[in-house]
Amino acid sequence: MPELFMVFDVESIGLHGDGFAVAWVVVNRVGYRLDEGCLACDPNLCNGTAESRRWVLLNVPFLKPTSPTPQHLRNAFWHEWRRWADQGAVLVADCAWPVEANFLAACVRLNHAEREWQGPYPLHDLASILLACGRDALATTARLPDEMPAHHPLMDARQSARQLVEALAAARAAAFPPPAEERR
Repeated sequence: MPELFMVFDVESIGLHGDGFAVAWVVVNRVGYRLDEGCLACDPNLCNGTAESRRWVLLNVPFLKPTSPTPQHLRNAFWHEWRRWADQGAVLVADCAWPVEANFLAACVRLNHAEREWQGPYPLHDLASILLACGRDALATTARLPDEMPAHHPLMDARQSARQLVEALAAARAAAFPPPAEERR
């Protein structure tokens, strides 16, 4: 059973455009944050439609570029992922298709020979975990102060990490209720 979770979020130019920002939060099973980070490149360097660019401009807060190119961004994220994977972390996306899945595929394409078998397998999806717990995976949920604003990839990853820990704890409690004498 994994004890470390690297929860990540990608902002892209539309659902099928290039990712221009990625962030992650590494938590343990009880929700303690071990690491977090955020990388961004200039969105104008990324492919996507004019309509999607407009949505990004209106909804995603400005993110200071930390990477000179989308390729640099992908490589930098991949190295973070592998660092945590080597420590036993599993990768979790809020809703893995299409944005995060496309981003990971683009990361692999940068060095297919080396990365073909290094990807997250399986890629865990918070939406599926929430569904299994009887929650609406597409519902807008309240955010804590350090999870705002929405559409900032680090804030979204923080919220998803918290929701993951809560859902896992609820699932565990339902599967392993305390003995009757402890419930009194």
